[in-house]
Amino acid sequence: MGAHKSLLDSRAMRERHSGMRFGVFTVALFALALETAAADPPVLERHVISLALDPASNALEATDTLELSGEGTREFDLALAPAFEVTSVLAGRLSAAWTFRDGVLHVRLPADSARNFTVTVAWKGKLLDPPKRNEMRFVTGEKSRGTIQPEGAWLPAGAQWYPDRPGSMSRFTVTARVPEDWEFIGQGGRHDYDPKTRRATWCDPIPSDGLTCVAGPYVAEQLRAGRVTVRSYFYREDAAAAADYRRAAAEWIEHFSGLLTPYPYHDFSIVENFFSTGYGMPSYTLLGADVVRMGARYLGEGGLGHEVLHCWWGNGVFVEGGNWCEALTTYCSNYLWVEKTQGPEAARKYRRHASVRFSLHVPPDADYPVRTFEGKVTEADNEIGYGKGSMLFHLVRRRIGDTAFWAGLRRVLRERTGARAGWDDFRQAFEAESGHDLEGLFTAWLDRPGAPELSLERTEQGARLLVRGPLDALNVPVRSWRAEGPVEHVVEVRNGTAEWAEPEGTTRVEVDPGYHVFRRIPAAALPICLNRVVSDGTRAVVLPEGDEAPWNDLLARLDGWERIPAAEASPARLAGRSLLVLGGPDQNPVARRWAGSGALKRGDVDVRADGWTAAGETVSLGADRALLVTVPSPDDAARQATVFFPASPGAVKASRLMLYYGWESWYVWRDGRVAARGEFPVEEPLVLELE
Repeated sequence: MGAHKSLLDSRAMRERHSGMRFGVFTVALFALALETAAADPPVLERHVISLALDPASNALEATDTLELSGEGTREFDLALAPAFEVTSVLAGRLSAAWTFRDGVLHVRLPADSARNFTVTVAWKGKLLDPPKRNEMRFVTGEKSRGTIQPEGAWLPAGAQWYPDRPGSMSRFTVTARVPEDWEFIGQGGRHDYDPKTRRATWCDPIPSDGLTCVAGPYVAEQLRAGRVTVRSYFYREDAAAAADYRRAAAEWIEHFSGLLTPYPYHDFSIVENFFSTGYGMPSYTLLGADVVRMGARYLGEGGLGHEVLHCWWGNGVFVEGGNWCEALTTYCSNYLWVEKTQGPEAARKYRRHASVRFSLHVPPDADYPVRTFEGKVTEADNEIGYGKGSMLFHLVRRRIGDTAFWAGLRRVLRERTGARAGWDDFRQAFEAESGHDLEGLFTAWLDRPGAPELSLERTEQGARLLVRGPLDALNVPVRSWRAEGPVEHVVEVRNGTAEWAEPEGTTRVEVDPGYHVFRRIPAAALPICLNRVVSDGTRAVVLPEGDEAPWNDLLARLDGWERIPAAEASPARLAGRSLLVLGGPDQNPVARRWAGSGALKRGDVDVRADGWTAAGETVSLGADRALLVTVPSPDDAARQATVFFPASPGAVKASRLMLYYGWESWYVWRDGRVAARGEFPVEEPLVLELE
């Protein structure tokens, strides 16, 4: 899940799909409020909230007893959404003087206030910001600043639905009354529950940077897994899938508890949402129905496993000074699970893919340092914060070794769970456990944009490696092919150069064939794939002859693409564009022209006027099959072109999901499902043939 980091949204929500959080205040307003506060504001230790929700009127009514400490404190400010009405403020049992204006509750205490004291605020009002579609191409999420409505309630911390001190870390106890057919979910663990009235109390065992709660008409079930209760809150129509989610969550909790430290909360809940989300909060994840219905496809390391792990990284140890939690969660869940369970080749493919995605989606004008990454709004954000960020941890692990790496992570968890941590806390922990000085590595990786660019030259004695970019001092693996077989060794790059001799008889040198060094890959070495078409700023879709209606679902997803009718698709018109050609030779004259010239014959794929051959299978027109194939554009070799060829009218339905299959060179759909796929070979620039 993503994370934005500011006074507005430095909260418990970590969002897998979009990384956005929504607040109702501005930093300037907070700064103005704090200027009027006491020089030594109180420390907020705990919130004890009593809450009633009325979905029919979109309303809440609540009290919050804030437990504070701070000797000599007489007045201070709290933030609360300006749409609410404050009805009373008590200092202990006495009335306090207060004003509430523009979202700032200014409280003045009686003169004899003690060092430790409570302030109880009562407020009420409506919260209604219905979900809105998120238009990012690579997610299906929606967004809301907070809402209470008959479908459900979404109370994100960033909406400031309860009074709080900006930047505070505190514990939360919340007791809620909801309609009789609803369930309420808070953070930490459920400690009290009345099944008749649905009155529930949730309590945090560790401090948190905010409170996000949800409620709705759920079927509630649970599974006891050791000392942790795994709960599910699904809508009735999806309740049959809940057991699989509970079992998978229990397995992930056991896995990460063994890898890191014990799970920091009493409960973990999987909650279905009434709009499309993939969020993670302390002790639960909030998933839209579209995610829940993915079933087994979501239960793995990049889905539910990623969300569970956020209870350690991001919602156990909280973020400050740059969003490190998505990088570390991605590395410890998504990548390491592949490495552990799928073997070396799958791990290599993952590492290569991380470099490919960065190289494709982060042009220099969209690049920025990892340390300034806050959350995922664009493809570039994703590849910088999740991709490049996660590969820093891979570099560290390879430099200091597994023992020191895991000891460093456990040190951070021991010292910072229930508190905030920054990138430097991780550097210092790794240095303490390994004895290595990592400041240069962290500075280069976090504070400079870009990725290393590697080039290889032949010399009289052997080879020379040149490294440009943010990291010009590193150790790079090399594989040398000799008579006795491949020999693995490491060369040390300093000041951007490494030069070494190869023994006589060496026939081939490969630099970092395992892609352990995250890097920018030149265009000629990038995969030939649909995503290269999608990411090109001068992309166009070539429409088929005849009725466009069967393609409407796909065309609706291609908002902003230039559309070229088949009758106008001359080679001159198509030059200078990356292309998506809809329809095979039977429907589209461009595909017909390319197939006739042999331009759509590559590797294991051969497209003809009457069908195609791929993966050893020959398909003729009329079959319930579809082929997607990408090649260098026959009308402009510097661009890419993808042809989607349905062999029958019914096979067009596969085009609805086409954009989710963007990384391989070709795919075959059979009866609506992907049946085969493959990648065309490309140039590998970091190889020298010596003989």
